[in-house]
Amino acid sequence: MCHAGRSMIILVPRIRRLSNLSQAMVVVRSLGMEAPLERVWRAVTEAEQLSQWYAPGSPWDIPELRKGACAWFHHSPNEHHPGTEAVTMRATISAVDAPRRFAMRWEFDDGPEGMMTTFLLEEVAGFTYVTMTETGCETEEQTRQTEAGYTMSLANLKALLEGGSLPHT
Repeated sequence: MCHAGRSMIILVPRIRRLSNLSQAMVVVRSLGMEAPLERVWRAVTEAEQLSQWYAPGSPWDIPELRKGACAWFHHSPNEHHPGTEAVTMRATISAVDAPRRFAMRWEFDDGPEGMMTTFLLEEVAGFTYVTMTETGCETEEQTRQTEAGYTMSLANLKALLEGGSLPHT
């Protein structure tokens, strides 16, 4: 744990193998932000706000925030995501426990099954901690890319909520 100005930063680099997910890997990243829980909840569940910080330039569509509804992420090419066209990914929302937990299970035609992204929020001593978890990574490379992406996304979220410039665009 370290202090950066008045903001507390916690990065939890954990990777572990899960025997019940066919040797799938789990990525967990956490970061504390000086922002109220309700404000952070809106930032991780509203498409317009997710589009600003998660992967800037890659829009989200979340027509309905409820369990069983669909969400779409349109991952646009950038220095971290090669290609020439946006790749649209569909997810089914698997949990909406406001204002603490939001989870989506990704649906791929030709990719891994069982990939799930979860946002957990916890308010402690004036900070809101956001923990992003990705289950179902199948390779070391996929795990490394997800770790790097979530580290950048959380830094962007922190900057957005605390009034700074996004460090990763």
